[in-house]
Amino acid sequence: MIKNTLQYCATDKEIHDALMSARKKISEKVLLEIAKDRGIFLSNKETREDLIGVISLLPHDYHDYHDLNSLLEQSENSGRQEKITSVTLAEELTVEEIKDILKEYADEAPADERVNFHPKGTNQVNVNINYSEIDYGKTRLIQRTPKEAGIEFHTEDKKTIIRMPANERVKKIFSKLKDKIDFKKKKEVQAIRIEIGEFESPSLRTTFFTSLISTLNGFTLSNVTSVKVERLKAEPEDDELVFEDDQETEEAKQVALALVQKVALKGETLLASEEYQSLSRKGFFITSIIWRSKLKKSPYPMIEFEAAFEEPLLGKGFKYFIRGAYNMVDQHYTKTIRPIDVVDKEKYLTIIEETAANTINDLKDKDKIDVNIEKTRGVST
Repeated sequence: MIKNTLQYCATDKEIHDALMSARKKISEKVLLEIAKDRGIFLSNKETREDLIGVISLLPHDYHDYHDLNSLLEQSENSGRQEKITSVTLAEELTVEEIKDILKEYADEAPADERVNFHPKGTNQVNVNINYSEIDYGKTRLIQRTPKEAGIEFHTEDKKTIIRMPANERVKKIFSKLKDKIDFKKKKEVQAIRIEIGEFESPSLRTTFFTSLISTLNGFTLSNVTSVKVERLKAEPEDDELVFEDDQETEEAKQVALALVQKVALKGETLLASEEYQSLSRKGFFITSIIWRSKLKKSPYPMIEFEAAFEEPLLGKGFKYFIRGAYNMVDQHYTKTIRPIDVVDKEKYLTIIEETAANTINDLKDKDKIDVNIEKTRGVST
């Protein structure tokens, strides 16, 4: 069944508010061009408010060139690309099974969703979902924003990796897809996520990030440009609760960045440093990081990555992103970051996923050793 596209009925007040709220996107120059396209020549000495006042009173059809639809497109924020998250299912789904599940979901999808999917090769299915998102903080005419989400199913030996945007709408879509997968398999299929909530030690949580950035297969760590830190709930001291201080958190962030940069640039050992030990004792740990790594093979681009946890204290919602590349030109890296082609981007995302999973397993082994050491000390005392 074809779903009707939502249409707009805009008053002059709504058009006025939409144009006024898009100062960065719709400048005085753009406003003059809009009027000129309608055969109206306005003075470039008019204020922005006066220009908008004239344009908003004109009739605006939805489909005509440079009318309502065009105004809405120009007023929308381009927005940054969304970070990615992934879930590994402990079950190898066939391409046909995935297509059946997606067809069933598409038939039941909400009215504002359009679902398209197609196989890619023999072990992958790509899904494209167009939907709309409502932001009641915006003026009414631009509250509903069209969005697009790409979900990838990768089938491998005894597992299926689902890669998707890290946002609330896609979480709900995945939840519905997961229910259909469980129903088809007649059991609850285990869903494995990258999480560090089980690690109560701040040092182990920071080690997750330092290991991730330094062990990417095929890359050499070059630099760390940004980190964010949080603090685990402080234990009561002298019968008084210890509250987190914003200034102390900012200072801890700067110290952590300086320390990790030393690891990247000078190969220093982070965990052995006195500054890091002080941060760890206070409960601070890294929750988000942006770094650059050089590809070991020609043409040796330097790739900028980002990784973080959506819920830092719980250690849940691992999300990551390929921000772009600095290419090598005449033995020097460009100063401007460039987009990465789809094939390379998919390859680098897979490397992050595999490295993060391996790091979690290594930390679990280390955590067990630390616990056993503590138990042994307790017995000996």
